[in-house]
Amino acid sequence: MNGAPIPGMPVVVVLRTPKPVQWQGEVVAVRETSLAVRVKNAPESWDPNGPYVVICGTPGSRLTAQAHLVARNGEVTAFKVLGNWKPLDLRRDQRFATDLRVEVRSVLGSSRQQGRLIDVSLGGAAAVVESRPGGSQVEIGIAAQGYSARLLCDLVGSSQVGDETVIHLRFKDLTPPHQAFVRNLVAWLLETEERAS
Repeated sequence: MNGAPIPGMPVVVVLRTPKPVQWQGEVVAVRETSLAVRVKNAPESWDPNGPYVVICGTPGSRLTAQAHLVARNGEVTAFKVLGNWKPLDLRRDQRFATDLRVEVRSVLGSSRQQGRLIDVSLGGAAAVVESRPGGSQVEIGIAAQGYSARLLCDLVGSSQVGDETVIHLRFKDLTPPHQAFVRNLVAWLLETEERAS
């Protein structure tokens, strides 16, 4: 994503205080230096002097900017954007979209759930699951191209997209066979992407 957000795009508004507060919603309108958003569970009154950060888009292609409150009209709130929009997701490794089944197992507890792997790179992955697993580490089981592996991951974040939970993972302590599995998976997805284009 380049440039500026567009109406309909998911948005997160963050009030940067010692204990940050955030609201999710969508972009309603965009002007050169302002942005109108409709957020769920908006506060009774916004902090008129608060330092806000606005994050637009979906994980992997988000834009962010600092903002000041301008006005509120019913459900819609307007912010003045300070400076330029900047990419938020500065990943070292290119991610490739996929739709593979994945099993996510909590390392701490015994929770286990099925999900979908929605993207993967040499350094990490994202998966859609029913609910965020407990703890800061998970093990994911992936099968592709006749091979399978269980990979240890740090759980670096999660976000709600409708009824689904997207978890963002960074691979941890991969053995050489695990590294080879990930390299082969990424190479297969790259080939698939090139054939489709």
